[in-house]
This record gives sequence, C-alpha cells and structure tokens, in this order.
Amino acid sequence: MKKWTKKDLDKLKLKHNLIENSAKANVFDTKKVENGKISVEKESIKTILWLLKRDNFISEVVEELKFSEERKFRFDWAIPDLKIAIEYEGLFSGKSRHTTKSGFSRDTEKYNLAAIEGWIVLRYTAKTYKNLNRDLKKLLKK
Repeated sequence: MKKWTKKDLDKLKLKHNLIENSAKANVFDTKKVENGKISVEKESIKTILWLLKRDNFISEVVEELKFSEERKFRFDWAIPDLKIAIEYEGLFSGKSRHTTKSGFSRDTEKYNLAAIEGWIVLRYTAKTYKNLNRDLKKLLKK
C-alpha cells in the first residue's frame, strides 16, 4: 500500500485548489500524519467528504467523533446531523487491530452500540473506499 508524505498531500491540495487554512478545509487536516506518512485511502476519504461538504451535499463533518456517553468509542468520521458514520478498516496494513480477536470483537461492540443509538455506519477498506461518494449520495436521496 502506497503511503503519502506531507509533500504529496500538499500537491494534492494544490491540485484540488484546497486551501489548508480555509474554514471549509477543516476535514483536510494533516495533523494526524504519523511518522511523516498517511494512507492514500484515508486521505482520499477526507477529500471525498470535503468535496461533498463544499458542494452542499452534507453539512458538518467531524473527525474522531465520540458518539456515545456509554463508551469511549469514536467514529473515524461522522456527519452528526444525519447520524451517519464513516469507518476505515485498516485491514491491509502489516499489522491491524481490526484483525485480532479482541480488536474485531471491540469493533462489533462499537457498531452494535452505534446501531442501537440510531447511527448508520458505512465501513470501507482499501478496496472499497471509492464507493463512499456513491453510497452517501444514495443515502441522501432517501
């Protein structure tokens, strides 16, 4: 899996005429770059969400939203007013919490609690993240 550096992200922002200091660009935040790299897929999801927000398909997008008082679970991204959550499952990295017994079990607890509390959770991997735009637009038509 290709990892992007901050330099690559800056080029992507420039290409899409995204201005880092713009209030609209708060979803496109590079603070979480670890070891100078971030996954292409996660950054692509941020871009898709930013573009949907820019085009007024969705309103606020919150990253790392704590959605329940019952547990400390957080969604990768959420659209709170629609109660839609977006989760990226890092299954294809060298080592993933999502593939261990305890990690997978915690994920099921999280997704079940989210459903009980009325959230729609969209889950994506490195092979499926490109469906986010289509999926959100289908949901918004309902």
